[in-house]
Amino acid sequence: MDIPEYYKQFQNQPPKKEEETKMPEQKEQPSQKPQQKEEAPKSARVPQVKDKTKPYQGNGFTLNQLEDWEDKTIYTLVGPVTDGIQHNVIVTIDKEPAAENVIDYADLQITTLEKELKSCMLLKRGETKLVNGTDAYEAIFSWYPTDELRIYQHQIFVLVEKVAYKITASFTKKTRQTIGPAVVRMMLSLNPTAKK
Repeated sequence: MDIPEYYKQFQNQPPKKEEETKMPEQKEQPSQKPQQKEEAPKSARVPQVKDKTKPYQGNGFTLNQLEDWEDKTIYTLVGPVTDGIQHNVIVTIDKEPAAENVIDYADLQITTLEKELKSCMLLKRGETKLVNGTDAYEAIFSWYPTDELRIYQHQIFVLVEKVAYKITASFTKKTRQTIGPAVVRMMLSLNPTAKK
Protein backbone atom coordinates (compact mmCIF):
# COMPACT_ATOMS: atom_id res chain seq x y z
CA MET A 1 0.00 0.00 0.00
CA ASP A 2 1.35 3.43 -0.90
CA ILE A 3 1.67 5.83 2.00
CA PRO A 4 1.05 9.50 1.21
CA GLU A 5 4.14 11.72 1.48
CA TYR A 6 2.82 13.63 4.47
CA TYR A 7 2.58 10.48 6.62
CA LYS A 8 6.05 9.20 5.70
CA GLN A 9 7.61 11.76 8.02
CA PHE A 10 6.13 9.91 11.00
CA GLN A 11 7.56 6.53 10.01
CA ASN A 12 10.65 5.03 11.58
CA GLN A 13 11.00 7.62 14.31
CA PRO A 14 12.68 6.50 17.52
CA PRO A 15 10.29 5.86 20.42
CA LYS A 16 9.88 8.74 22.83
CA LYS A 17 11.71 8.57 26.13
CA GLU A 18 9.62 7.90 29.18
CA GLU A 19 10.20 11.41 30.57
CA GLU A 20 8.78 13.00 27.39
CA THR A 21 5.55 11.04 27.54
CA LYS A 22 4.84 11.83 31.20
CA MET A 23 2.57 14.76 31.90
CA PRO A 24 4.25 17.48 33.96
CA GLU A 25 3.01 17.44 37.52
CA GLN A 26 1.04 20.44 38.70
CA LYS A 27 2.46 22.04 41.81
CA GLU A 28 0.06 23.49 44.30
CA GLN A 29 0.47 27.18 44.87
CA PRO A 30 -0.33 28.76 48.18
CA SER A 31 -3.73 30.39 48.09
CA GLN A 32 -3.56 34.11 47.87
CA LYS A 33 -6.60 35.99 46.59
CA PRO A 34 -9.68 34.36 45.12
CA GLN A 35 -9.30 34.16 41.39
CA GLN A 36 -11.24 36.69 39.36
CA LYS A 37 -13.23 35.66 36.31
CA GLU A 38 -11.24 36.06 33.16
CA GLU A 39 -12.95 38.23 30.57
CA ALA A 40 -13.21 37.03 27.02
CA PRO A 41 -10.89 38.83 24.64
CA LYS A 42 -12.52 41.81 22.95
CA SER A 43 -12.48 40.06 19.56
CA ALA A 44 -14.53 37.14 20.99
CA ARG A 45 -17.34 39.29 22.41
CA VAL A 46 -20.49 39.80 20.38
CA PRO A 47 -21.30 43.50 20.10
CA GLN A 48 -24.66 44.48 21.58
CA VAL A 49 -26.10 46.39 18.63
CA LYS A 50 -29.84 46.89 18.20
CA ASP A 51 -30.59 45.98 14.59
CA LYS A 52 -34.06 46.45 13.14
CA THR A 53 -35.21 42.86 12.88
CA LYS A 54 -38.30 40.71 12.70
CA PRO A 55 -38.67 37.11 13.84
CA TYR A 56 -38.08 34.50 11.16
CA GLN A 57 -39.42 30.97 11.60
CA GLY A 58 -37.63 28.38 9.49
CA ASN A 59 -38.05 24.63 9.41
CA GLY A 60 -36.65 23.73 12.83
CA PHE A 61 -35.07 27.07 13.71
CA THR A 62 -35.74 30.76 14.29
CA LEU A 63 -33.56 33.81 13.87
CA ASN A 64 -33.78 37.60 13.92
CA GLN A 65 -34.10 38.51 10.25
CA LEU A 66 -33.05 42.02 9.28
CA GLU A 67 -36.18 44.00 8.38
CA ASP A 68 -35.06 44.89 4.86
CA TRP A 69 -34.25 41.25 4.01
CA GLU A 70 -36.75 39.07 2.16
CA ASP A 71 -37.45 35.34 2.45
CA LYS A 72 -37.03 33.70 -0.96
CA THR A 73 -37.15 30.11 0.25
CA ILE A 74 -37.86 27.38 -2.29
CA TYR A 75 -39.21 24.30 -0.53
CA THR A 76 -38.16 20.89 -1.81
CA LEU A 77 -39.69 17.64 -0.62
CA VAL A 78 -37.57 14.70 -1.76
CA GLY A 79 -39.15 11.35 -2.55
CA PRO A 80 -37.78 8.04 -3.76
CA VAL A 81 -35.35 7.45 -6.60
CA THR A 82 -37.50 5.39 -8.94
CA ASP A 83 -37.11 4.53 -12.61
CA GLY A 84 -33.82 6.44 -12.79
CA ILE A 85 -34.89 9.84 -11.39
CA GLN A 86 -34.99 11.50 -7.98
CA HIS A 87 -38.62 12.40 -7.40
CA ASN A 88 -39.44 15.62 -5.62
CA VAL A 89 -42.07 18.28 -5.13
CA ILE A 90 -40.91 21.89 -5.24
CA VAL A 91 -43.00 24.71 -3.80
CA THR A 92 -42.09 28.23 -4.89
CA ILE A 93 -43.74 31.28 -3.33
CA ASP A 94 -43.99 34.58 -5.20
CA LYS A 95 -45.02 37.46 -2.92
CA GLU A 96 -45.15 39.92 -5.81
CA PRO A 97 -46.75 38.07 -8.71
CA ALA A 98 -47.09 39.91 -12.02
CA ALA A 99 -50.75 38.90 -12.31
CA GLU A 100 -54.05 39.60 -10.57
CA ASN A 101 -55.61 36.14 -10.92
CA VAL A 102 -54.48 32.53 -11.02
CA ILE A 103 -55.14 32.02 -14.75
CA ASP A 104 -53.02 35.02 -15.77
CA TYR A 105 -50.30 33.94 -13.34
CA ALA A 106 -50.32 30.40 -14.77
CA ASP A 107 -50.17 31.77 -18.34
CA LEU A 108 -47.06 33.80 -17.49
CA GLN A 109 -45.37 30.79 -15.87
CA ILE A 110 -46.26 28.45 -18.73
CA THR A 111 -44.99 30.92 -21.35
CA THR A 112 -41.72 31.35 -19.46
CA LEU A 113 -41.20 27.59 -19.16
CA GLU A 114 -41.88 27.05 -22.87
CA LYS A 115 -39.25 29.69 -23.73
CA GLU A 116 -36.64 28.27 -21.33
CA LEU A 117 -37.12 24.57 -22.14
CA LYS A 118 -36.98 24.43 -25.92
CA SER A 119 -37.80 20.72 -26.07
CA CYS A 120 -40.84 20.93 -23.80
CA MET A 121 -44.35 20.21 -25.01
CA LEU A 122 -47.51 21.30 -23.20
CA LEU A 123 -49.74 18.24 -22.84
CA LYS A 124 -52.57 19.59 -20.68
CA ARG A 125 -53.66 22.77 -18.98
CA GLY A 126 -56.79 23.82 -17.17
CA GLU A 127 -58.56 24.86 -14.02
CA THR A 128 -58.59 22.66 -10.94
CA LYS A 129 -59.21 23.02 -7.21
CA LEU A 130 -57.14 22.32 -4.14
CA VAL A 131 -58.51 19.87 -1.57
CA ASN A 132 -59.65 22.84 0.55
CA GLY A 133 -61.69 24.26 -2.37
CA THR A 134 -59.26 27.02 -3.41
CA ASP A 135 -59.18 27.73 -7.15
CA ALA A 136 -56.02 26.53 -8.87
CA TYR A 137 -54.65 25.97 -12.35
CA GLU A 138 -52.57 23.05 -13.60
CA ALA A 139 -50.25 22.34 -16.49
CA ILE A 140 -48.55 19.13 -17.56
CA PHE A 141 -45.47 19.19 -19.80
CA SER A 142 -43.12 16.61 -21.22
CA TRP A 143 -39.51 17.29 -22.13
CA TYR A 144 -36.23 15.47 -22.79
CA PRO A 145 -33.33 16.44 -20.51
CA THR A 146 -31.30 13.77 -22.36
CA ASP A 147 -31.91 11.89 -25.61
CA GLU A 148 -32.97 8.75 -23.72
CA LEU A 149 -34.99 10.22 -20.85
CA ARG A 150 -38.44 11.74 -21.17
CA ILE A 151 -39.67 13.67 -18.11
CA TYR A 152 -43.25 14.64 -17.33
CA GLN A 153 -43.62 17.76 -15.23
CA HIS A 154 -46.87 18.52 -13.41
CA GLN A 155 -47.34 22.08 -12.15
CA ILE A 156 -50.11 23.53 -10.01
CA PHE A 157 -50.55 27.27 -9.61
CA VAL A 158 -52.43 29.01 -6.81
CA LEU A 159 -52.97 32.72 -6.08
CA VAL A 160 -54.30 33.68 -2.64
CA GLU A 161 -54.35 37.20 -1.15
CA LYS A 162 -51.84 38.46 -3.76
CA VAL A 163 -49.37 35.66 -3.03
CA ALA A 164 -48.70 33.06 -5.74
CA TYR A 165 -47.67 29.45 -5.19
CA LYS A 166 -46.18 27.19 -7.86
CA ILE A 167 -45.96 23.49 -7.01
CA THR A 168 -43.91 21.32 -9.35
CA ALA A 169 -43.36 17.55 -9.54
CA SER A 170 -41.48 15.50 -12.14
CA PHE A 171 -42.08 11.92 -13.25
CA THR A 172 -41.07 9.36 -15.83
CA LYS A 173 -43.74 7.73 -18.00
CA LYS A 174 -43.83 4.77 -15.58
CA THR A 175 -43.81 6.73 -12.29
CA ARG A 176 -46.48 9.07 -13.56
CA GLN A 177 -48.76 6.03 -13.35
CA THR A 178 -47.35 4.44 -10.17
CA ILE A 179 -46.54 7.19 -7.63
CA GLY A 180 -47.96 10.04 -9.70
CA PRO A 181 -51.55 9.99 -8.38
CA ALA A 182 -50.39 10.07 -4.73
CA VAL A 183 -47.94 12.91 -5.47
CA VAL A 184 -50.64 14.95 -7.24
CA ARG A 185 -52.95 14.45 -4.23
CA MET A 186 -50.12 15.71 -2.02
CA MET A 187 -49.70 18.77 -4.26
CA LEU A 188 -53.44 19.50 -4.18
CA SER A 189 -53.39 19.35 -0.37
CA LEU A 190 -51.54 22.70 -0.27
CA ASN A 191 -53.17 24.96 2.27
CA PRO A 192 -51.92 28.53 1.67
CA THR A 193 -51.50 30.74 4.70
CA ALA A 194 -50.67 34.00 2.95
CA LYS A 195 -49.24 36.72 5.15
CA LYS A 196 -50.20 40.30 4.53
